[in-house]
Amino acid sequence: MNQELKKYIETEIFPQYEMYYSHGMLHIENVIKNIMQLAEYYKLDKDMSYTIASYHDIGLRVNRENHELESGKILNNDKVLKKYFNEEKIKIMKEAVEDHRGSRKERPRNIYGEILSDSDRDFEVKVLAKRQLATNIKNYPELKTFDEIFEQAYNYIMKRINKQGHLNLWTDCPIFVEKMRKFEEDFFNKDYTREIYRKEYERIASDGTIDKIKNYYLDY
Repeated sequence: MNQELKKYIETEIFPQYEMYYSHGMLHIENVIKNIMQLAEYYKLDKDMSYTIASYHDIGLRVNRENHELESGKILNNDKVLKKYFNEEKIKIMKEAVEDHRGSRKERPRNIYGEILSDSDRDFEVKVLAKRQLATNIKNYPELKTFDEIFEQAYNYIMKRINKQGHLNLWTDCPIFVEKMRKFEEDFFNKDYTREIYRKEYERIASDGTIDKIKNYYLDY
């Protein structure tokens, strides 16, 4: 991919995620890894794929509830990107970022939105536990115990199950189909999932991370 574009994103965009925990660089790098696999499989533009993965949560600094729309605006208004992409590609990327949320019921408007949405998923229960616990600790201060936090987190994911009894996946790349199958097998075993979440909760409670999530990190 274009190394000048990559350097710009690394130096100007990535630092903006430093104050985020569940949406920090660990998450962004995972989304980039996923999307580059899908871009290779579907023979898509790697510069576009890398860019949308890098920008997809940047709107959190403006508004959490509609962060995907704010992220789209930031991408669309970034004058530097216009050095590397024409107007049509910018439009496609803006729509992809706007359509990436996992809770979205309608199919994204283009293939880049589909691969971004699928790349944004946490296919490992241990990774999801880190992000969900942080989000629920920050969003729901009225939840005081681990059990309360876990039930809120678990039910949130279970509400995404479709009529076929599965979590939604827009793409049909065999690697990702298998990732989702394995994730469902693990996550739907509630006792197994609870134990993973409990261990992570105990870790962040003992090392001071919970206090940082509440009082330092900005994402919620």
